[in-house]
Amino acid sequence: MNFKIALGFCCLFLCLLNACGGTSDGSNLEMPDNMPPVCREIDFVEQPDMKELCGVRTVRFRSYRNIAKERYLIAPKDAKIVMAEDRLELRIPGNFPVELSGPITKELRFDQESRLKKLRNRYEYHEGYRGTSKKRENRVRAFKLTIPTDAGNEYEYCFRIPEKFGNARTRNQAMGNRLEELQCAEFNSLK
Repeated sequence: MNFKIALGFCCLFLCLLNACGGTSDGSNLEMPDNMPPVCREIDFVEQPDMKELCGVRTVRFRSYRNIAKERYLIAPKDAKIVMAEDRLELRIPGNFPVELSGPITKELRFDQESRLKKLRNRYEYHEGYRGTSKKRENRVRAFKLTIPTDAGNEYEYCFRIPEKFGNARTRNQAMGNRLEELQCAEFNSLK
């Protein structure tokens, strides 16, 4: 009789231990894409009461492991690098995502600890005109991003911002820009 009671308590203890257990590294948390700036630097493992306020969900199924993970850049404002399904994308508000390739894909970490740190990138913007005419067709707007990785390397990406034609009611204006990749040597010659 005592053996059955002890066995029952052991089973109850193991069930409670299993029910209370979970991943403590934050890998089972789904972060929303439009998280407010106040919530971006909160550790939801240490402060679980903030999850509901910030819209963070706990995912209990293994099929949801392909949730996009993101790290924010310092400049431009609200820019981020997102890892989704082993692809890296640069997302800048008002623009379509740009896929990043090369060795940077293996040198950036997206775990819970890294998510809390912004990437200390450098951002250079240049605006000018080609030639001597100041016509809209000759205007050049470009920027260069220097992105540091967790391995200690830095990678440079240069983009040209195309001109917006039309007005605010046209579909192309509402959808955003398609950034054009630019050679960084060409960007340096524009400056």
